[in-house]
Amino acid sequence: MAMFPSCHTASPCLTRMHTTRLVIAGVVAAALAALAAGCKQEAARPGSSSAGNPSTGPSADQVELSLLYGSEKKTWLDEQVKAFNASQTRTAGGKRIRVTARPIGSGEATAAILGGTQQPVVYSPASGAYVTLLNQAWQSRDGHTRPIAPAGEPLVLSPIVIAMWKPMAQVLGWPGKPIGWADILAVSRDPAGWGKYDHPEWGAMKLGHTHPEYSNSGLLSALAIAYAGARTTRGLTAAALPAVEPFMAGVEDAIVHYGTSTGFFGDKMIERGPSYLSAAVLYENLVIESYARQRSLDLVAIYPQEGTFWSDHPYCVLDAPWVTAEQRDAAGVFLAFLKARPQQERAMALGFRPVDPAIKIGAPIDAAHGVDPQQPQTLLEVPDGPTLEALLAAWRRTKKPADVVLVFDKSGSMAGRPLDEAKRGARAFLATLDDRDQVTLMFFDRQVYPPFGPRELGKARAELESRIDGISAGGDTALYDATLAAKGLLEARRKEQVRRIRAVLVMTDGADTNSSHSLDATVKGLHGEDGGIAVFTLGYGDEPNQAALGAIAKAGAGSFSRGDVDTIVAVFRDLASFF
Repeated sequence: MAMFPSCHTASPCLTRMHTTRLVIAGVVAAALAALAAGCKQEAARPGSSSAGNPSTGPSADQVELSLLYGSEKKTWLDEQVKAFNASQTRTAGGKRIRVTARPIGSGEATAAILGGTQQPVVYSPASGAYVTLLNQAWQSRDGHTRPIAPAGEPLVLSPIVIAMWKPMAQVLGWPGKPIGWADILAVSRDPAGWGKYDHPEWGAMKLGHTHPEYSNSGLLSALAIAYAGARTTRGLTAAALPAVEPFMAGVEDAIVHYGTSTGFFGDKMIERGPSYLSAAVLYENLVIESYARQRSLDLVAIYPQEGTFWSDHPYCVLDAPWVTAEQRDAAGVFLAFLKARPQQERAMALGFRPVDPAIKIGAPIDAAHGVDPQQPQTLLEVPDGPTLEALLAAWRRTKKPADVVLVFDKSGSMAGRPLDEAKRGARAFLATLDDRDQVTLMFFDRQVYPPFGPRELGKARAELESRIDGISAGGDTALYDATLAAKGLLEARRKEQVRRIRAVLVMTDGADTNSSHSLDATVKGLHGEDGGIAVFTLGYGDEPNQAALGAIAKAGAGSFSRGDVDTIVAVFRDLASFF
């Protein structure tokens, strides 16, 4: 692959960057199913959550311009929306333009547009890959003969990097020695872990990247790892993938868990420090952002020597029935505003690379913020659709399998529809997991019942579903006892020969009323896991003790989610993306 000493300023780099729009072409069916599973159904109209806008609707002398955009650029775009609206800019026809902009995950936005719950004028995901996904899914429907999202111009750029704690990167040779996926593999495979580099106190290599079937950065991570295993930067084919699967499996063996949000890994990495993750696949701007936050150590960006990809943040004016010619004109005016030098310089101040080649790269894109403005030097080629389909199949075979204890509240307050929908959600959770994953069911009310499992899903999916279907509601709530019991089960299995993502998923609709353990004792019992076991909590309905569930998830290095009878199935499916 050609080398570009300053990729963001080279026109070939932008051309290559736009090829990411081809990345999903061969995997629409799998990706769309994941996106639909993660889509939160919302009644709000576009712009209902906006930046710097009045709550009233547009007046007769104004045109409303609604955007759905990738949340990675929220700080920058919120500022620009407020400034633009304050400028009272008008269209050529004399109407004042009022912009409403909503941050949303790129995959969720795609599913919302396809599902009709959102009808924006402009769609700006994190990557052009989602533009292709949206277009192909849109055109697969009867009567849709052309793309809904014509190719958009990039707003800002950010390369995908491996974010690593500075001391760990230094022992690998950073900044003088190029580092890549092979270095991650070497630490992951060594039984001594970081002890290989005379730092046994750091434990094993602990890596995080998002789920390739849910997330742009996850898909491109899997593709970059495959390229590294093939020792090439272009021309990857489906026929070459079997030979690189051992390399892929070795890297994936370092995974702590997956997920849908790149930002989640960035936030939790800073919050929890090196005991949670050694490294995570992030966008460069998230590494820069970390320097404005309180942290135990500095992060640095590693641009894999085997190659990487750009996140290009395209601005696409939709060719949809709900978009008027007047709104299209307004969209062009706002695009010109965003690409003007002051706005691009502000984006750079927030850690993004400007798309204007006339703007010289400067702080904070510098060594003082853990990044290198001369990188990335090597960009990878996106292969064709069949190869990407084969890549996802190879990733499913090589991903780190999971060992999950599903802790299910069957107390009396769950009776009726709440229990019915929770059962549906739990079955959807099982359906989303891989056949190689294993699940243990642990039911509780006023007592904790003996666990059922572990059972490998490929052999016992129907049996696990039958157990879920057969439960009834009654009794009080021994939440804390059940959580600690589940953690104890996984502790006992950590010495098994097969390395797995080990996690507890606790679903409850109320506060603890019957445990022998207190909340403080539960939190204390979950601390200090060194990335070995994560605890995720799901608060169901109107009465869950959010503070307690949040504290449990924080102590267990997981996350807390909310659901109700209308959203519980989607929330369970979202949680499955961590595994």
